[in-house]
Amino acid sequence: MQKNPNKSRFLPAQGLIGLSGLLILAGTACTSKPNSETPKAPPTSNLSADHFDGGTYCVQAFLQGPAPSQPLHFSNSVVESDPTLKTKDFQADYAGDNVDLVHKEKWLATDEDRQSLQDTRKFDDPKVLVRTINGDTEEDTITNHATRPDQVSWRGVVMGISQGGTPWSLFLNKPQVSRAGTENVNGFDTIKYTVDTTHQSQPDKMALVMFGKLQDYNITGTAWVLKDVNCVLQYNIDYQQTTKDGKVSKTHYEGTVTKK
Repeated sequence: MQKNPNKSRFLPAQGLIGLSGLLILAGTACTSKPNSETPKAPPTSNLSADHFDGGTYCVQAFLQGPAPSQPLHFSNSVVESDPTLKTKDFQADYAGDNVDLVHKEKWLATDEDRQSLQDTRKFDDPKVLVRTINGDTEEDTITNHATRPDQVSWRGVVMGISQGGTPWSLFLNKPQVSRAGTENVNGFDTIKYTVDTTHQSQPDKMALVMFGKLQDYNITGTAWVLKDVNCVLQYNIDYQQTTKDGKVSKTHYEGTVTKK
């Protein structure tokens, strides 16, 4: 059978999770979504437009590269249909050798959460962490200012957003994507791709189904890839999974980079 020339695949992410970076951002806890390795470092040279890394996002490429000539804003969010999982929002401003990140999370509070809030409230610094429980929902706001010379805090911001605020782990199984032309997004030249696994067979999904102990899953949405760096600049992705016991949950991922 002849392959569709407009089909390509997301490439798997590589590398190990940087514990020191993750400890900077207390809120990037794991959920039930498939997860194994951390996204690899962004490429430094042009790659083929027919292949892009679904685990590499421009927040990595820009923060790990030289200071931008124009300030940038990163916006990334993860919205969970299951209230016991953490809905997350990342808003970061990047200029020169400085980045300011405000990271918010909310989820259904447990008795342990309520006790923890009482036990640690006196130690919390409101300039860094604000924790509240309103009704049944806990909401945390973490503020982080990082400078490039402080590599620990800088890596913490990079890892916190790329690991906790993007759908990178969904593409470890290399779902097929379709190229959908070129588009200028927020002043950046990009290649547009769509993904839709609803047409994939169960054998094609087997790796992620087995890893996540699922009945089935589907990934649908759109990603815009920066032409000259080959990183995901903007995305709008929906993920739905059905567990072995028939429970259905949905996650919406959305992110973009804008010039200020």
